[in-house]
Amino acid sequence: MKKAKNRTAATVTTMLIIALAILSFYFYWSFRIKPLDDIAVEEMTEVQKLLNKDLELNYPETPREVVKLFGNMMKNLYDDISDEETEALSLQIRKLYDEELLAANPEEIYLANLYSDIASWKEDNRRITASHLTKDDLDQQEEIEGINYAIVHLSYTIQESGKFTEVWRVMLRQDEGKKWKILGWQVVPETTSE
Repeated sequence: MKKAKNRTAATVTTMLIIALAILSFYFYWSFRIKPLDDIAVEEMTEVQKLLNKDLELNYPETPREVVKLFGNMMKNLYDDISDEETEALSLQIRKLYDEELLAANPEEIYLANLYSDIASWKEDNRRITASHLTKDDLDQQEEIEGINYAIVHLSYTIQESGKFTEVWRVMLRQDEGKKWKILGWQVVPETTSE
């Protein structure tokens, strides 16, 4: 009888030790992973952050937010990044485009033109050093035949032989899901005063 009690006590003690070891490992691992995730996000490059942005779940809500993200993506796209990052970022940018713009620029042609344009920029030692939205008093929103349109102005600081600013007028259209999508853009000509 004493042997049975000793075996039962030994079994219970062993199981408690194993349970404590499992719980200790679990808590150690749980608290260890969170700081690693924070460090990983902090150490990401701007391009990696843009590539990890889930536009299905977190699509920008306003035309200005869409254009701000677009400007940031374009700035990084024309920076010195790898071909893999260039392709991935350009595909991420296409998620901001309206269906009409996508149809006019099939992916293969879009990528070929983009690589050619980037190569030309590198050859000219040209790069975008900053992008920002202009004052919102230039923005326009209007409804035409039940469809919402917006125009937002985006300014790029470009460095070539010197620095200069280029302003883009970006047109957006709200799709059926109420997401603002880029319909197109044009460079605003510089006005000279005489």
